[in-house]
Amino acid sequence: MVAGMGEMREQARDYLEGERRDVARYNVDGIIRDAWINGNGSEETWKAAVEKNRYPFLVGDRVRVVVEIDGFQEHLYGILHSFRTASNGIYRRRILNPHSAYVELVDGPSGALRPLSEITPELDDFEITTEHSEVHRDGPRHNYGIFHCVSGIHAGYPPPAHALVTHKRSGIKRRFCNDCNDADQRARLGHEMWRDRQLSRDTILSLTEHPEVITASVGDDEADKIRAWADVVPYLVPEKAAELYTEWKESQSATVAA
Repeated sequence: MVAGMGEMREQARDYLEGERRDVARYNVDGIIRDAWINGNGSEETWKAAVEKNRYPFLVGDRVRVVVEIDGFQEHLYGILHSFRTASNGIYRRRILNPHSAYVELVDGPSGALRPLSEITPELDDFEITTEHSEVHRDGPRHNYGIFHCVSGIHAGYPPPAHALVTHKRSGIKRRFCNDCNDADQRARLGHEMWRDRQLSRDTILSLTEHPEVITASVGDDEADKIRAWADVVPYLVPEKAAELYTEWKESQSATVAA
């Protein structure tokens, strides 16, 4: 029986690798049980067993959690440190559905304890484009239309960019080479929204209370400054003020066209 299980484990791992899956992220014995021992071994049963027995997260994964800082819900990134029980104990073995996880944040507060439903793989927050024509669209003429990696970690002349990375929540974009398109650089990109909000906190609070200020006439010093700020960081403009500003710009365009 032991030899049989060993053979089945080897076969299951071969199947998973053949499907280009990371074997470490699956409970192989659980797949064997659900697909072959209790199941009928069909392709459909295999797929269901694989889906059921995938570990949603592993210790060491780069993830995102939501943390309240100064009254704002900030999306911060970190490393999944450990899985916790309902009483905050640490599990002694790997399980498919732990109660919660402790995440060590790379910036901000030291860490966050969250149920798994409130933890997001960091890659889910980013859109990554690698098509050369898109990465280098409108590239600089002085460099033959090629953008360089902007990670800031290269000594001397940075290499060409290979990926255009967009933080979905803010729309902030950065171009990285393949070596720099990693979880650390993406976390820094994702944290820019938080950093920008720290610098703009007073403006955000003021606009939240008085959103109509953004629609004051051209030439109003305060309104002109706020509109200039809103054009640079549109992802920070409070919802009501953003709606009013959109309407204001449309009315201004209509006036010019007339």
